Amino acid sequence: MKNTIILLSGLFFIYSCGSSDKDAEALPAPEINMWKIDQDSIGNLTKAQILAPDVDTLSPDVIISYLNSNNPNIKLEYNKQTGDTLFLKIPDATFLTQQMGSSGPEVYFAEVVYNCTEIPGIKFINLDFKEGDHAEPGTFNRESFKLK
Repeated sequence: MKNTIILLSGLFFIYSCGSSDKDAEALPAPEINMWKIDQDSIGNLTKAQILAPDVDTLSPDVIISYLNSNNPNIKLEYNKQTGDTLFLKIPDATFLTQQMGSSGPEVYFAEVVYNCTEIPGIKFINLDFKEGDHAEPGTFNRESFKLK
């Protein structure tokens, strides 16, 4: 009889500690803001943070996908990460270097740099592509751009 009481008490304890689906509260999805870089009427670069509903983590793949969806004429690709530098490439940079004018690439680079340096530990972005009339490859950080 004593063993039965102990067994039933143990089962009751285990059952009461478990949670049912209706008792569990769903955690809200994380809100991640991304940087939107633009140019004002006199040519100064401006920055603003906007909620990115499709971004749920700060990883190179997610941020590159976000940037590519906002810039369909430029395909940014992950190359590697070494220390605090993220290496990215643009296999076909014709649109970037020939068709965006002289300020378009600067706006694009600033947006890439500001968003990618949100990744913990990343301070520099190396962009590799074929140089053109309006843009050349290089390594950039946030101080590379004068933003308001």
